[in-house]
Amino acid sequence: MNRLAMYLRLSLEDKKTVPDDISGQKEESNSIGNQRKQILEYIHHDSELAKYEIMEFCDDGCSGTNMERPGMQKLLKEVKKNTIRCIIVKDMSRFSRDYIEIGTYLNQIFPFMGIRFIALNDHYDSREHQGSTIEIDTAFQTLLYDLYSKDVSVKVKASFENKCANGEYVFGQAPFGYEKSREVKNTVIVNEREADIVRHIFSLALEGKSSTQIAKQLYEEQIPTIMQIRKPGRKPQDGKLQTWSSQAVRTILNNRFYLGEMAYGKSVRKSVGSSSGRAVPREDWKVIPAHHEPLISEEIFEQVSAFQPGHSTKRNREKHPLTGRLYCGGCGYSLNYKPIRGKNKYRRFECRKHALLQIPDCCTYMNADLLEETVLFMLNKELMLRGNAMKQRENLYSFQKSSIHMLKKKLEEYRHEKKQIQAQKDALYERYALAKLPAAEYRSKAEKLTEKLSSLSAAEEKASGKLAGLEKEYQKAEEDMKQIIRYTHMEELTQEVVDAFIKRVYVYKGKRVEIEWNFRIFL
Repeated sequence: MNRLAMYLRLSLEDKKTVPDDISGQKEESNSIGNQRKQILEYIHHDSELAKYEIMEFCDDGCSGTNMERPGMQKLLKEVKKNTIRCIIVKDMSRFSRDYIEIGTYLNQIFPFMGIRFIALNDHYDSREHQGSTIEIDTAFQTLLYDLYSKDVSVKVKASFENKCANGEYVFGQAPFGYEKSREVKNTVIVNEREADIVRHIFSLALEGKSSTQIAKQLYEEQIPTIMQIRKPGRKPQDGKLQTWSSQAVRTILNNRFYLGEMAYGKSVRKSVGSSSGRAVPREDWKVIPAHHEPLISEEIFEQVSAFQPGHSTKRNREKHPLTGRLYCGGCGYSLNYKPIRGKNKYRRFECRKHALLQIPDCCTYMNADLLEETVLFMLNKELMLRGNAMKQRENLYSFQKSSIHMLKKKLEEYRHEKKQIQAQKDALYERYALAKLPAAEYRSKAEKLTEKLSSLSAAEEKASGKLAGLEKEYQKAEEDMKQIIRYTHMEELTQEVVDAFIKRVYVYKGKRVEIEWNFRIFL
């Protein structure tokens, strides 16, 4: 069945540029709901489009200056699969604000894929421009969208900088211990419940306790975590216990916001519309002292900073292939890899929360050599089982191969027959043009040939879709078998092997191991 894609987008700039004195008129005109309604009405009044299966792709709060948007990427994925026949947007700026990018899609990609593109407000329908490039007014419009986007981005950035320089707090959530004022816009006030916890953390640090010891004491005192206070209804992932971490404690102890300072200009975006940026050195940050009520004094912060140095806790450690995939079955937290260094006489993994939580079911540690041997044994066994299952399906793959061959042959026959009919139509028209055939007879015969062509095209499209599905399935099976043959009887656990087959490894007390596989092949 033919599919129609309607793409909806609302950027942050659309929301930010709405004037305060216009009751949200611009925001409503660009809203996701309004775009959806306008496109659905257009489809409803078009008899051809109304027959299509509608797929919706949406990006809410994404810039149109690049194509790296979740909804857009899903749409382009479907385009690559050749499942989309028509794309409809409210206007071209919803699809992209980059005039070079949109020109490439309208002039090259969509025509090649046989995709019809409609931009309602721009009165653009690619069907009316078949075989030609987009008109000058459309090209100029897309250039204006691009320039407008860059202009808005510059203005938004300048406005943000001006507000910060004037002492306004225009960031997201306030640091723990503070909250945004509901009475005075863009100001922060002390949240007494959170502030008491922050002061308590600083007092424990003054006693000489490490960040891990502080986290353990907070857990023992049953002091709720930042997540528990700010998002009380949110459940922890994978059944983990919610507890303070040494990292959360260090972040609080090294944050100068608690001295009453506000810093901005910490990063710079790589380009207009980019979601990432580069960090600015701390000495180049712009700082406003005495910006808000402090929670601690300069003297206390200096003492804690001397005890908790600001150097990075990251070290150049030896990376293990299982790092990031190995978890304690007791508490659900990841295990840290400890290579041979200092007092460590052998490589091992340690539960990073055991010292803090003291859960009896925690796997306190596991020898790395023993774990690698266990994982390799389990992986080889799994590969053999799946390899045997693949061999038992050889008859199915043989049938698929022969079906692919038959479909290809059938497609060739359809195409050959279509060429013959088209040649008959051309010859028929030539006879009519030379007055060798009456008009009524020409129309009658031409209609019959057109019907045959239409029927053959439908049969060809159906066969092509079936062939694509079979080829994809067959290629996957071939790749999977090659992968199994390649890695069977491995003797070393490498990063490549772990990435290919292992999703997660759980280690339990008593050294029991469970593996969550990453196989595409199911038994």
